[in-house]
Amino acid sequence: MTIENRDEFIVRILSVSANDKPNFGKMNVFQMICHCADQFRMMFGEIDGLRRQNVDLAILKEMAMRNETIPTVDGLDQIAGEGTKPTELEKDKETLILYLNRFFETDEKYKFSFHPYYGELNKVQWERLAVYHLNHHLNQFGR
Repeated sequence: MTIENRDEFIVRILSVSANDKPNFGKMNVFQMICHCADQFRMMFGEIDGLRRQNVDLAILKEMAMRNETIPTVDGLDQIAGEGTKPTELEKDKETLILYLNRFFETDEKYKFSFHPYYGELNKVQWERLAVYHLNHHLNQFGR
């Protein structure tokens, strides 16, 4: 992730407001910000109880290629009441930005936690997922 890419995400995150309505999906803006931070919590191994989930990776890839929503991993579905609960939007946006910066500053050799669908991933692979995921959800709210 380049500095420009990271900075662009920060501007987009900061531009989200409490009145934003989703263009698609069921999450509200408060849930979306916490959900995105949870991806970083997951990659840094800060969420307990996640387990490997059996999914058809070819189907997930096809869904991603068609820009369709990929099912949320068990334990992080905000609509089902899972994942980190929203507090205050500005505070939660700051938390997401802190995680984004932490990821950006993490060494390439860092041993990230596993992904419940994809297993062990290196920084480049986690970055691809993070960029895809952040883009998806910020676009969800027109950002």
